[in-house]
Amino acid sequence: MAKIFIDAYADCSVKEAQAEGLNLAPSKIKIGKKTYNTTDKVGFSQDEVIAKIKKGECSVVPLTIKEWTDFFRPFLDNGEDIIFFTIAQNLMSDGGQDLQSAFCILNDDYPDRKCVLLDTQTVSRGTSEIAMLTNIFQKSEPDFNKVLDFANKLIGRYITVLAVDDVESLKNTNIFKKVSKNFAGATLNIKPIISINPDGNIKIVEKVKGFKTAVNKLYAIVAQNGENIADYTFSIVNFGASDEAQKLFDKFATQVEPTDIRNLSIGVHNAINIGGKVVGITFHAKKYDR
Repeated sequence: MAKIFIDAYADCSVKEAQAEGLNLAPSKIKIGKKTYNTTDKVGFSQDEVIAKIKKGECSVVPLTIKEWTDFFRPFLDNGEDIIFFTIAQNLMSDGGQDLQSAFCILNDDYPDRKCVLLDTQTVSRGTSEIAMLTNIFQKSEPDFNKVLDFANKLIGRYITVLAVDDVESLKNTNIFKKVSKNFAGATLNIKPIISINPDGNIKIVEKVKGFKTAVNKLYAIVAQNGENIADYTFSIVNFGASDEAQKLFDKFATQVEPTDIRNLSIGVHNAINIGGKVVGITFHAKKYDR
């Protein structure tokens, strides 16, 4: 079977990844003058991280081509095939260029191994869900090409909507800089609801007054998506907004099976990308993968 990797922006803890048979690839962030790796504890509370993001004291540090190749070589040397599920590469801090170059090198250096880079065209839990479902599939069908076909059927089916608390913080993010330049109203307590569509593109869906109102609006946006809520699976994520996320979770929990909804806090890596305090939902229709 192929060894399946996901990056830190898939919002899957080391413990959960291990439980699901997945492997975390490295990533780096900078807070103040110190650089942290994927599994490092940063030593700051969520509120402290949010404050530092607002001050522009946090950033994502792209890995170099050499860092990527050095990480994957030992697995290929060990005779293992690799599938790496990434978030939408156009949302990466460097557009995913060094990662793509690294995989070109690896495929040239290991012609007898299969080394595949898959852009999931989504962020956060969408990426980890695709990887998890693919890993479950390959346990019953280990043929590499069939596993890839299954994964590609899932890609492009996930939608993420985000209620972001601080527009000014968006200007300090890698993902949403362009969005923030076209946004007016930060001083009026206006909050953006941002969507990342199945093609990995970003747009502002609505602008509402107040963060709690924006979070409540997420539910309405999903309900208006054109399908029955009970036909979807959901991951509700948050950073610095656990109460708001729990209330949103409770709304969905009355309409879906317990196994079809999750509620979790995202990692610092994604908080830096998104701009601090946020509640988001990643969802997809069950009919596409069951």
